[in-house]
Amino acid sequence: MNGFYLMGRIISEPERGETANGTRYCRLKISVDKNARDQEETSEIYEIAVFRNLAENEYKIDQNIGVCGKLQANNYEKDGVQYCNVRLLGNTVSFV
Repeated sequence: MNGFYLMGRIISEPERGETANGTRYCRLKISVDKNARDQEETSEIYEIAVFRNLAENEYKIDQNIGVCGKLQANNYEKDGVQYCNVRLLGNTVSFV
């Protein structure tokens, strides 16, 4: 199973654009609270890409959202070293 579900708060201005083939996208940075025992409450930052109709939504800083999607791994080699980059691709977005 390849999936994720995150609930968090948008922390920066959404970045909008188009891919080389004309598909609209929007990148969202969200802060997700991390429940850690015996530590001060902390959060983690995630960058999520949404495409097509989801990219047209009116996302705003400090807005709470829930995102469901999948992970996409991109493997590549640079200077003889193997790298793996994992992207979070949102399939659905709910305004909370």
